[in-house]
Amino acid sequence: MPYTPTVRGRQLARELRHLREDAGMTGEQVAAKMSWEQSKISRMETAKMRITSGEVMELCETYGIDGAKRDQLVKLARSARHRDWWREYSDYLKKGFIDFLAFEAEARTSRGYEAQLIPGILQCEEYARAILLGAQPRRSDEVDRGVEVRLARQQRVTQTEDPLNVWAVIDEAVLHRVVDRSEVMVAQLKRLLELGELGNVSLQVLPYRAGIHAAIDGPFVLLTFDGYPDLLYIEHLVGCVYLEKPAETEQGSLIFDHLRSAALNTSDSTALIRKQVKELSR
Repeated sequence: MPYTPTVRGRQLARELRHLREDAGMTGEQVAAKMSWEQSKISRMETAKMRITSGEVMELCETYGIDGAKRDQLVKLARSARHRDWWREYSDYLKKGFIDFLAFEAEARTSRGYEAQLIPGILQCEEYARAILLGAQPRRSDEVDRGVEVRLARQQRVTQTEDPLNVWAVIDEAVLHRVVDRSEVMVAQLKRLLELGELGNVSLQVLPYRAGIHAAIDGPFVLLTFDGYPDLLYIEHLVGCVYLEKPAETEQGSLIFDHLRSAALNTSDSTALIRKQVKELSR
């Protein structure tokens, strides 16, 4: 199974690279002192391999790090090796999306815009299943696993301890695009209303009258973390793109600010969703 680093794993890799640089050592020098391959140092510092707590302690000794800082790094190494729920689906999901799930699982806030569908993390079972069946030919077991992934993601939103803060701006067209049957769409919109009542979820609808807007080029998700740079995620037809440079994530944040300013406020958005539920229930 290919290694997919968690945010904790990426944090550890960054810390180790900074410690080596602060010690004034090259990767070759460290590898020679540790009797390791130089490529191992490179893989560690680019989060391309799992790092054990023992290896961290050896590196700390080489860099002259002890006390609280060493304990912090050892703890980070241990937590980075914890098996997360999404690893069970690595044989089914495409590599790029597995990486996204690893990021999302440890994010503090998710802000995003969706133009075609209800965001995956907010989908109910019936809606998710209809999308997976309609988008492209899939075996029934593949559909089941796809639904499981969406519902597992949503647990991070609904959990009482350290829930993910979600702020979603949804194009009005999403509310009118009936997926499969009207009953399915009603179930999804009702689920959206339920989630919108949570203190960590904010929903806004971008109305048709907003016209050309800041995200006219397409959907995106901006994740923020504690102790790790923001991440801008953009999915396209054949894959996805991750952007981490400050200039890129700041641009994403600015675009989101423009979107939420152009969108209906949360109260009016809720009212519009309720109105659509009534229309579809007739």
